[in-house]
Amino acid sequence: MEKRLSVMIVLLMVAATIFAGGKQETQAPVTAPASAPAVTATYDSTFKGDLAFGGSTTVDPIITAAIEEWKELYPNVHISYEGVGSSTGIKGVLAGTYSLGAASRELKAAEAASGAVTTAVALDAIAVVVNSNSVSLSNLSVEDVAKIYAGEITNWKELGGADSSIVVFNRDEASGTYETFEKKVMGKTEFMKAASVTTGNGDMAAKVGATPNAIGYVGLGFISEKGLKPLSLNGVEASIKNVYNGTYAVQRNLNVVFTELGKIEDAFVNYILSKDGQDIVADLDFIPLP
Repeated sequence: MEKRLSVMIVLLMVAATIFAGGKQETQAPVTAPASAPAVTATYDSTFKGDLAFGGSTTVDPIITAAIEEWKELYPNVHISYEGVGSSTGIKGVLAGTYSLGAASRELKAAEAASGAVTTAVALDAIAVVVNSNSVSLSNLSVEDVAKIYAGEITNWKELGGADSSIVVFNRDEASGTYETFEKKVMGKTEFMKAASVTTGNGDMAAKVGATPNAIGYVGLGFISEKGLKPLSLNGVEASIKNVYNGTYAVQRNLNVVFTELGKIEDAFVNYILSKDGQDIVADLDFIPLP
């Protein structure tokens, strides 16, 4: 099987985001080249087989929804997706466990050197969220969020809120969301050890929403979950507009990962990149490619 170059065009669409040391720099707006051709999904009635995909829990809703649509087009293709985290998904692709993975972060140098390749299928903002019933604040600086996660700020009154201890929820180290948050918010500052660890965006959203005085962080598609209130960072709301214009501090690409693309995998990726696939992205409250 040869690698398909067609799905790689989208990599040129997304500008790099820059953030270091816990201090925000204005990020380059995300814009698409005027000459970028639209991706068109194609139909091949000969497709059949059982395929295993896996990786990011953030990208899970997008992949799962696309799989459901594919059942209508290709009843003889059976695809499973395991939300095991970005790092585990990439390892699975390199080991041949998954023929397609998903990651909510960029590849590490060693992963790329081992043959992993990414294609962006959506954009995302990582939103800092708090328990809506108990935390009155609506904005924090990136620096203050880093201090909370380092254990240097432990009570909401230190930030102008109620006299209540802050309950901190974090993600596990295999999570792409964790790694992006660490890079763009924490910088060189280490996470506190005492934070409660959650298993995915859904778990994080549920626990922050149910726990008084809690703080956490989730992908943009999860901010409407019950009991959550997303905070602005440095006065900038986590929104599609502010990701496109580069003003929101914690944004990223959502990627599929592969070493080689078979015909079915290539068609599946092209489906997500097509108008129908990008409509799925938007319907799930993630951010379509520009």
